Amino acid sequence: MDAPLKNDILKNINQAFLQLEFSLKLLTHFELVKVNKDEFDTNVRIRGKYINLDIPHNRFNTYNDLVIAADNTCSITLGFTSIVLDDSLQSAGFSHKPQDKSTDGLVRTLIYLIRCAYAHNMMYPIWEIKTKYIYKIEIPLKYEVIELDLSQKNGKPFHINDIGGFQNYLEIKDKVINLIETK
Repeated sequence: MDAPLKNDILKNINQAFLQLEFSLKLLTHFELVKVNKDEFDTNVRIRGKYINLDIPHNRFNTYNDLVIAADNTCSITLGFTSIVLDDSLQSAGFSHKPQDKSTDGLVRTLIYLIRCAYAHNMMYPIWEIKTKYIYKIEIPLKYEVIELDLSQKNGKPFHINDIGGFQNYLEIKDKVINLIETK
């Protein structure tokens, strides 16, 4: 793979995960009530070419509405990052092959399946496990092993805890970057 393409792919991954880290910080700040609702929930005017978009103050009825919105942002951004990772791997020449049970192949499969969970409903992602993917995934990470029995997931809601949380997801991202860098 030529260096400019590799650099663009890695830049896209890093930008996507910067957005995920932003959304996680936003959620954390709202959960810890570090943001003043009255200061945050003010009138906002976005100037357009022909008209302005006005978002009125008190758009969020309660502080909990802010927490829910930030949580939704994390979920949407997780879906976004899975799409970026999937596209990045495809662009780097790593197509998804359900028969590849190597660690790298399982990482590729996991990314593809998370992307599929979000593809049809960003608000309520659902695992969509086709027959060729019905097996157990074991991916060793720095501190633990992601163990996932895909035969138990089809049709069930996807949640980040299915793979051990955001820390594991960030380690998966590091594995993807390493795969692309060493190609």
